[in-house]
Amino acid sequence: MKTLLIFLSVCVTATMAGEPQNVHHAPPKGMVFVPAGNFIMGSKYGDPDEKPQHIADTKAYFIDKYEVSNSEYAEFNPDFTYPKEKENNSVIVTWEQAKAYAVWVGKRLPTEKEWEKAARGTDGRIFPWGNTYDNTFVVWDLRYPRGSAIAKPESPYGCFDMAGSVWEWTADWYKPYPGNDIPMEQYGEQYKVMRGGSNFCNYSFLRTTHRYYIPPNTTGRYPVGFRCVKDIE
Repeated sequence: MKTLLIFLSVCVTATMAGEPQNVHHAPPKGMVFVPAGNFIMGSKYGDPDEKPQHIADTKAYFIDKYEVSNSEYAEFNPDFTYPKEKENNSVIVTWEQAKAYAVWVGKRLPTEKEWEKAARGTDGRIFPWGNTYDNTFVVWDLRYPRGSAIAKPESPYGCFDMAGSVWEWTADWYKPYPGNDIPMEQYGEQYKVMRGGSNFCNYSFLRTTHRYYIPPNTTGRYPVGFRCVKDIE
């Protein structure tokens, strides 16, 4: 695996070498900047739907530093209620509700590419903080607010809770990556992809490449929330 990651890292560097350097844009409040360019996406040793590991690319974008909170979502939907002491906890909503909020706030849901790049950077890391798992890097209990992991880890671009806390919706339908010919009856336009794992998951679900899926009109009893992306004009 180490040899493959080195090879892919060289490919990323070589592909980007001829491109003009990204201009850093000052992010809006509560967001971080992710530059345009290539990164290592997927996993050679993960689940079948994470394969093949490949080079993907994105445009530059802004992404929320934290998942959307209960109090933030309540500004959009005044009928939404939550315990007063959980105003800074991550909201749990359906994909349809998450999309409606994103549109209302002038943003959108991240694509899988954008989510994974924001979580792992360009070096192919397994977790947002690196390649070694540590319980202190994860918000395990949903009683606790966003960003309350003991080690307070950030992703390479400054995002929190991209492993653990709540699952996070992406914009994409659950489909195979190009070059993946492993059949799965769930592929198609019936399930939306969620990422990042949650409080009840074992560490393999918290990897930056792990994918899971549920219909867009339900949470399926999973603790699933979201963070938003904003395009750079």
